[in-house]
Amino acid sequence: MTPMNLDPRSLARRLVVLAAGLGLSACAGGLPEVGPVDVPRLEQEVSASPENTDLQVQLGMAQFKAADYEAARTTLQGAVDGGNESGPALLYLGLVQEELEDWSAAREAYNRYLTLGHSSPVRAAVRGRLTMIGRNLLRTQAQQALAQEQEITATGQIQRQSVAVLPLGFNSDNEDLEPLIYALSDMMITDFKVSNALVVLERAQVQTLLDEMALTSAGYADAATGARAGRMLRAEYVVQGVLTTFGNDDLQTDADILNVPNTRSAGQISESAALEQLFDMEKQIVIRTIREVLGVELTPAEEQAILENRMQNVLAFLAYGRGLRRLDEGDFEGARTELELAASLEPGTFRGTQVALAETAALESASRTSTTELASLADATGETTAGVLGPPSATTTEDLSRIPPDRPVGAGATDGLETTGIRTTGIRMTGIRMNTLSNVAEGVDPTPTALTLGLGSGEMGRNATGEQTEPTTRDPIQEVRDQEGVTGSAQAQIRIVIQRPGGEQ
Repeated sequence: MTPMNLDPRSLARRLVVLAAGLGLSACAGGLPEVGPVDVPRLEQEVSASPENTDLQVQLGMAQFKAADYEAARTTLQGAVDGGNESGPALLYLGLVQEELEDWSAAREAYNRYLTLGHSSPVRAAVRGRLTMIGRNLLRTQAQQALAQEQEITATGQIQRQSVAVLPLGFNSDNEDLEPLIYALSDMMITDFKVSNALVVLERAQVQTLLDEMALTSAGYADAATGARAGRMLRAEYVVQGVLTTFGNDDLQTDADILNVPNTRSAGQISESAALEQLFDMEKQIVIRTIREVLGVELTPAEEQAILENRMQNVLAFLAYGRGLRRLDEGDFEGARTELELAASLEPGTFRGTQVALAETAALESASRTSTTELASLADATGETTAGVLGPPSATTTEDLSRIPPDRPVGAGATDGLETTGIRTTGIRMTGIRMNTLSNVAEGVDPTPTALTLGLGSGEMGRNATGEQTEPTTRDPIQEVRDQEGVTGSAQAQIRIVIQRPGGEQ
């Protein structure tokens, strides 16, 4: 066989033979596929080789698939504690912690997975999932704060210069304007955060506590409610107030800034404006509160940043407020619809809309994807069941195309490879299996593999339907980049040389 008569598919077949001849075994980056039926066998193998953390990871994966989450957590945590910092170990540990609703541990495992995982689709799904876990963690913390309210009140611990902004109370018969209380409070939070002298609590943290307190908008302006919420949030100041409408065109906001440790008002600010000037009204409330009540001086740059954070279209701002309300209610599809309307009415000028859209997409995606489906995605994309191609090394080996293709391929051999039009230096192979080598063929003769999973409307792809119809096309080049630093117990280096006319390389 000459160097010019081996097509890319033949190359893939030769690589399969090469991998088999090298006897590359599965490692943490390429574990054999397991299921519930494998649990008894793996338990015996782990018992016989308790130091083998790869076996422990396989057992934990099988226990997860058998829905034995407590056992899986114990097994996987033992593997990780034993030094197995592999993608499969950390991914499945995150999955079982999710099922057991240990949100803090799930977040830690997933964050560690993101530094080690190889599958781009799985990493994208995990990033979106972390948003949902963050929300669940806030809810757990709010529930704990309510359960420990007496102790928290007795200790009186606060974070100095911290500010919590509650949604405004709504005093009007015009229900169409009610979304303003959510949009205005969100904009106020963003504006208070401009000052480097203040620590401003996130809107989701405040709203989660209010939800757990079972408050409606009618209670947001109550001084006792503000003081109680402030204590549990450990905030020094709570900004609350009432939005009042007069007719269809005039607004007034009366804000009361509570000093939580002293349980009294630190100051009050009132501003009025026509509906079209509501952004000017909000800016004056924030700037006056910072200067007159909190005693903090704004730099010219900070004041300018506050003044520039605004919309121009009131209808877009109302849609933004409706979207935030839907988001707080857990209606992610409804939130996305309203936020997309806000973006269409005023495209590209208000960063808050894009931030809220990204959060909504992540939450919608995660809410529609079970842990079992995420595990299936990991299997389908080779995160747990395929070998790994690492990055090319800095050196090259001998021209393997000069070795006769009919030589037997044995352990430790690197021979019998020929191709045309491609130069590859130092491909590193670890735990290679059949489906990984098909990836090599795709890299030579790119035929992207469409991998589909119901990730909801839009994690990364932002599909509005949420059906399992949005293909995720694997990027072989990106996947190789994502796998930098992966090593294994056996390696083979291959150099595939371009033959040009006249024998020039």
